[in-house]
Amino acid sequence: MIVTIEPKARPCPGVERAISMAEDALRHGETVYSIGELIHNTREIERLEKLGLVQIQNQVLDQAEKLRKKYAGSDFLVRAHGERQSVIDQARECGLNPINATCQIVRHSQDMVEQHIRDGWRIIIVGKKEHPEVLGLLDRTNGNGSVVSSPDEASEQEFEERSLLLAQSTVDPELFSSVRRTLSKRLSDLKIMDTTCRFIRTRQKDITEFSQGQDLMLIVGGKHSSNCRLLYETARKVNPRSYHIEGPKDIDWSWFQEGDCVGISGGASTPRWQMEEVKNYLENRSQEKGPKGLKNRKGGIFTWWMKRKTPKTK
Repeated sequence: MIVTIEPKARPCPGVERAISMAEDALRHGETVYSIGELIHNTREIERLEKLGLVQIQNQVLDQAEKLRKKYAGSDFLVRAHGERQSVIDQARECGLNPINATCQIVRHSQDMVEQHIRDGWRIIIVGKKEHPEVLGLLDRTNGNGSVVSSPDEASEQEFEERSLLLAQSTVDPELFSSVRRTLSKRLSDLKIMDTTCRFIRTRQKDITEFSQGQDLMLIVGGKHSSNCRLLYETARKVNPRSYHIEGPKDIDWSWFQEGDCVGISGGASTPRWQMEEVKNYLENRSQEKGPKGLKNRKGGIFTWWMKRKTPKTK
């Protein structure tokens, strides 16, 4: 088995920034809070929790008077996907100090929504209705926004002519294009802002090229991460032997065949250490399962071959 990590695989800048800000806040040894998941990667969240990060649900903030003594002066990280302004305001009422780790692309979308709402526009968001980023954008529409999750919904729903169309940053660019075409035919005064993440679009191209050269692909990342799911589906289009895993525990050895070239990549919220962990696991298990013999390492890839037995001399 030859195992290779895709050279261009890395977390997106927004995720790297959020993790860095979390580590900086936790370096002082004090508890830092996040409302919901800071990023969509359970195992990375677990690592940060060991350093002192505590997740709380926004419903807890309804009890501001009771919680002020507990939370007063503590930091809370606004997750990379952004947060509803009403929740941030509630956190402040509880005495929490916001640290805004919102992705810059998402913050730009939030600013555009607020500006267009002030100017009297309606907002149409292409994305998942319950996604944190979408909920944060909707909160800023003051009730003058709607969400579209499919071309059929774009055809069936009623919209005002003077509307701004934008996207959840991690939504499939093909879905956004399809909705855009549908609404462009229906609305005469439609303004379009393609806010899909360029990093994700580039990663789709990279992972397509890489997957074509592998016998089997493992996409490492959170199971409820939209971008990781998108990259997994992208890989599967060109390599049917593609699997989405969170870590070594999800690996099924029946997937593999002798002599496979196995590629490893990750989503925009997958740190490098998780891909390295999977690579090391595969290499070590292959060594255990494979025939005994010599071991050679070149360029980070293990190769095993049989050792010829020398006939015993009489």
